[in-house]
Amino acid sequence: MTTTLSATDAEATPSPGRSTRRISWDILRVFAVFAVVVEHITHQSPINHPELGGFLFTLPLQFGASTMLVISAFFVCVTIGRRRWLWNRIARLVPPYLVAVVVTYVVTRIAVTFFNGYSYADGSWLFGEPVSGVPTLYPWYLPTGHDLVGNLLMIQAWAPSFHWIDGSYWTLPFQIVAFSIAAFLFPRKWLTARNAPAWLWSLVIVPVVLRFTVRGDDAPQWVKSVFDGLALHRVHLFGVGIAIWLWSTGRLRGWHLGVYITAALIAQDAHAYFSDTPSTIAFGVALLLVCAAAGGPDWDIPLVRRLAPAITWLAGISFGVYLVHQELGFVLARSLLDLGAPPFERFAASFAMAVVLGWLLTKFVERPVHRLLTQSQAGKAGRSPASPVPSPRPISQASTVGAGPPTPGESLAAASSQSR
Repeated sequence: MTTTLSATDAEATPSPGRSTRRISWDILRVFAVFAVVVEHITHQSPINHPELGGFLFTLPLQFGASTMLVISAFFVCVTIGRRRWLWNRIARLVPPYLVAVVVTYVVTRIAVTFFNGYSYADGSWLFGEPVSGVPTLYPWYLPTGHDLVGNLLMIQAWAPSFHWIDGSYWTLPFQIVAFSIAAFLFPRKWLTARNAPAWLWSLVIVPVVLRFTVRGDDAPQWVKSVFDGLALHRVHLFGVGIAIWLWSTGRLRGWHLGVYITAALIAQDAHAYFSDTPSTIAFGVALLLVCAAAGGPDWDIPLVRRLAPAITWLAGISFGVYLVHQELGFVLARSLLDLGAPPFERFAASFAMAVVLGWLLTKFVERPVHRLLTQSQAGKAGRSPASPVPSPRPISQASTVGAGPPTPGESLAAASSQSR
């Protein structure tokens, strides 16, 4: 994974009476996460559970999670020079994820026990194996303790014996691995302005070559485990985020960015065997919006300004919403269906549940635990944390304006050392 320089301290720290927060990034984050929510409610739920269909509309375009990962990669470039960067990322992402996994497991076990009419010989509904059930046209999968361990350790993709407790969780292992590699590479100054294009293009080309030469459907399981476990079919998303950042700071020409994004979109479609081109096109449109946010003026127009408090609040809880919306939403929709609720009520309830639970997870887990863990680490280091109260958003929004382009042989990490 490649890394790039971060903003300087002067740019990353707002001056008195002035904020560097850009509403455009909040809009994009809200747009991306709720595109995922609506797609899962209207499109994915009937695929997983056919009885949950019947909505007045469907959103079959799958682009929201990919957009969020591109934004995440962009802000890796902005913030990676900060002290204890990797620990701050882990402290922000992992605790709410672990809580969401446990809650989703428990709720799903209870719900599926009722949906399938299961009974347990020893009464252990939490981890036991059912001994009987009521025949049903659409049985639900009952997660096991084995699945719980695999999801808590984020190793679901490494072995087919693990089932995803929630299909949305695929982004977390990928982000943790990518962040760890970025933190490892950044101080070593291996990335320079001269070799940056080669690093970026390798993130697009190498995985595609491996996909069609090594990781086929008939490949050995260990090959599939390594390819899927490292999410090599997704690394181009981080490459796109890095490329957009390089372009926004004058380190990559516009034509080069356009060619790179086009190649990344083709690669994304190829990894899916060109079976969902409309989603790839929608993702391309979303990338145009990301480029507009990164390289253009802030979207601080009068209408947006009036909606800013709501947009900012929703952006601040977007990670929590993402963690709890899918499987718990399916369970709620099925419960309401059994009570006779029509599709619109099921949609509204699932959408509202995602917002409420996302807010609760953010307020009572993500922010306080992040504050506790980062203050604890700062105390051990003998200094106060840079920010005693964590940002209300999961990804820092420091200024994206960098210093001038480095000379061809200069390390991009060295060029940003002034901010560390």
